[in-house]
Amino acid sequence: MRERLAAAAGLTIVLAIAPADAQSLRVEPARVTVGGFAVVRSDAALSGGTFDGLPLRFFTIRGVSLALVGVDLDRRPGRYPIEIEGRDGKRLRAMLEVVPRQFPEERLTVPKAYVEPDRATLARIEREQRLLAGLWSKTAAEPYWRGTFLPPADGSPGSAFGLRRFFNGEPRSPHAGIDFRAPEGASVRASNRGRVVLARDLFFTGNTVVIDHGCGLFTLYVHLSELGVHPGDSVDRGQEIGKVGMTGRATGPHLHFAVRLGDARIDPAALLSRDPGVVPGGES
Repeated sequence: MRERLAAAAGLTIVLAIAPADAQSLRVEPARVTVGGFAVVRSDAALSGGTFDGLPLRFFTIRGVSLALVGVDLDRRPGRYPIEIEGRDGKRLRAMLEVVPRQFPEERLTVPKAYVEPDRATLARIEREQRLLAGLWSKTAAEPYWRGTFLPPADGSPGSAFGLRRFFNGEPRSPHAGIDFRAPEGASVRASNRGRVVLARDLFFTGNTVVIDHGCGLFTLYVHLSELGVHPGDSVDRGQEIGKVGMTGRATGPHLHFAVRLGDARIDPAALLSRDPGVVPGGES
């Protein structure tokens, strides 16, 4: 890390990493469960920073540099370094502790085509996976969101985040979102302000909308019966973007709601009713 930063800056010496100053670098909270997120704050003018070697996306609110750190569903518990470099060349370091979390299991029966796809379908799945993976790096540099994130639909909670799932007895990827039980045709709303970067039918998730809220933060709305927006549309917090359905791999009508922070799949419950630019107990 140090050598790469020095080389990029054309330096011939390696700078030592200074101890973290509570007034210059804070990670809040300092302990996060798997699927959670933290806020990195600094009052320094920054040239960059990393979480476990991965680049952080900093934005500024009222003179404070902030970055969101997502802890992916599959990240191993442990202590991970966060390093930042100021424009003056000074480097600060802090640690984020990731603590384990237990997830239950869920067993579902779905049509055979969703667990044993044919060759043509496999090719489609691979194309769609590449399409989605390409979205997470193409985010707005500044936050689009305003205020707290709203629940995207009315209805009682269904399958929770992190469920270890078995379809027709076969293990599959864990449940990377939360479900809202609602009747087909019920309104689905944008959780916050942002820009639509995807609105189309996908094999597993059916009619799917992805909204970029800026700074690496995305929300996903899955299994819709109708799409009410198009790629490139700007949407407001609470605006209708589609209708609840059961398209794709779904056993009944519901909304699957997911959140991404870059490549990290995080628990939407950690985001709802919260403004990620505001640190609990303090101000951004």
